[in-house]
Amino acid sequence: MKTARTKAILLTGLLVAGALLGSAQASLGATERALRGGATSVEELVNRFLDALGKKDGKALRALRVDRDEYVELILRGNVPVGAPLRDWPKEMNEYWWGVLHTKSVYSEANILAGFGGHHYRLKHFDFTKGSRQYATYTAYKQVQVTVEDEAGTEKDIRTGSIAEVNGRYKFISFIRD
Repeated sequence: MKTARTKAILLTGLLVAGALLGSAQASLGATERALRGGATSVEELVNRFLDALGKKDGKALRALRVDRDEYVELILRGNVPVGAPLRDWPKEMNEYWWGVLHTKSVYSEANILAGFGGHHYRLKHFDFTKGSRQYATYTAYKQVQVTVEDEAGTEKDIRTGSIAEVNGRYKFISFIRD
């Protein structure tokens, strides 16, 4: 009886250790991935943003934002506390949340281009009006407010969505103000 109980305890311990290792490996694999084309700093990303606005280049603006795979694998799965297991959403939920984010961002991009596009801005400073927060696979810098000066010397504030940092690379999560 003692031998059976000891085997059961050992087996339970191995199963728990395996589950923890699997979770750590899943988390590690997700965080090893970089944001494709991401900037090396927030300032570089904001300057790319201003450059795209100056050129009224919607394609360049869109490239500054996470794509579907980055959103699903890094942002959606990793939107849990540091050290917690990554979230595995059903495929339909991944598509739903990506669809909502992407659609709203497309409209926000169009509004930003309409309101600020075609002007050359000098960056004065930027702030994160909702601070920052560390998640399992990324750090979020929430609600960017960019203060610029246009060609005429007029100071303007451009308010946009949040930025993600993954392994020293930065991209917008969205351009949505919430």
